[in-house]
Amino acid sequence: MLKLKLDQVTPLQQAAASAATETCFAGLVLPGGTRNGERDSLVADLRPVPDDAYLVRTATAATLKPEFCSHLANQAKHHSAGVLLAHTHIGNQPLDGFSMVDDGGEPPLAAYFNRRLPGRANLTAVITSHQVHARTMGPGLVQPVTLVGTELAMPARPSSRAAGTFDRQVRAFGESGQLALSMLTVAIVGLGGTGSVVAQQLAHLGITRFVLMDPDHVELTNLNRLVGAAASDIGRPKVDVAAEHIKRINATAQCQTLQGDVTHPDVAATLTAVDFIFGCTDSMASRAVMNQLAYQYFIPCIDMGVAIGAEGGIVTYIGGRVQMLSPGLACLVCTDKLDSEQVRREMMTPEERSKDRYIVGEQVPQPAVISLNSQVSSAAVTMFLSAVTGMPARARMLTFDAMRGTVRPVAADPRPHCIVCSHEGALGQGARWSLPTRGDAR
Repeated sequence: MLKLKLDQVTPLQQAAASAATETCFAGLVLPGGTRNGERDSLVADLRPVPDDAYLVRTATAATLKPEFCSHLANQAKHHSAGVLLAHTHIGNQPLDGFSMVDDGGEPPLAAYFNRRLPGRANLTAVITSHQVHARTMGPGLVQPVTLVGTELAMPARPSSRAAGTFDRQVRAFGESGQLALSMLTVAIVGLGGTGSVVAQQLAHLGITRFVLMDPDHVELTNLNRLVGAAASDIGRPKVDVAAEHIKRINATAQCQTLQGDVTHPDVAATLTAVDFIFGCTDSMASRAVMNQLAYQYFIPCIDMGVAIGAEGGIVTYIGGRVQMLSPGLACLVCTDKLDSEQVRREMMTPEERSKDRYIVGEQVPQPAVISLNSQVSSAAVTMFLSAVTGMPARARMLTFDAMRGTVRPVAADPRPHCIVCSHEGALGQGARWSLPTRGDAR
């Protein structure tokens, strides 16, 4: 699968509709996560080819100079990357896919780049006003394309009909939106008060492939807010309880359960094979991992949190936050939602914590109420629906103040040199960079 940034491709599609000649674009291809034995390809920066790099440029064909191809190969070799060569098919009703001209021109390009960059993913793509098509340079195998940003768009979806079970929601966001949901593999990290609500709602909405991740077992004090759990579940892994509840709603659902902590490398690696992540933990360390993973691997994540402040039995604050993390959006570092000192502490082993003179005492469990968890979780699922189905709910960060009775959209721009979400940081680095995990057993 080829993953591209939505905010880069959308202007190219708009320009293709009115352009007089084909335009070529080039980018470096880096390795992403692995799914079904195949590794994703990530392109963080797709740039127009300079005007003086064309040998031929017409409305139906474009040929690049050998010097440009040599320069591109040198860049890719320096970064241990492959290359993507993309071009437009122009007009409002363009040829939707690769042409015979494309088929004839690719073999010499493939021979050159495969010789210069052996073992790398070298790809070609066609961008039209409506679609993006990609394949291995050759011409070779078709590569599914995902556009990632404020939305998660999968062009060229297969045609089939949504089940009648979902008739009422199909009326809300269309049959294509329902089909988009059915194609996704969604991870839920944390199956407690918010995560269990998210799991239930996604099962009702038609998600059929889940990755459920939580290290904990059900405790007596969880029962007031753990959807799907009963007293008989005390002592059982939360992931197993959630999986059973999902299957009660949809018997055909597939649930991969992982009783582990996302701050450990082998557990976090599982997330690189999913399409969307819900972060439902109250740990700063786990947030740090998922925050970077969203940008490093182009896998959107919705982070959420609920807070109730109480002193002396008097409630002083009730609130929540929902934030989507995806290329083009501000990350948790940019919005100052990560406490680096707390991340450091939570990443420690028990032995390290006992030796750290700056850590005094243990964390105290925070107040939690199911209605507040459900309100924030529902906002997160609605944000997800907007990103995947196009349902018109455009906010990608929300704050909730229950004491004032307000839900407010918040705008935040990514910081230019952010270590996580900028081109100078983890953005699109994929498997080349390590995630900020710890090394002890899960």
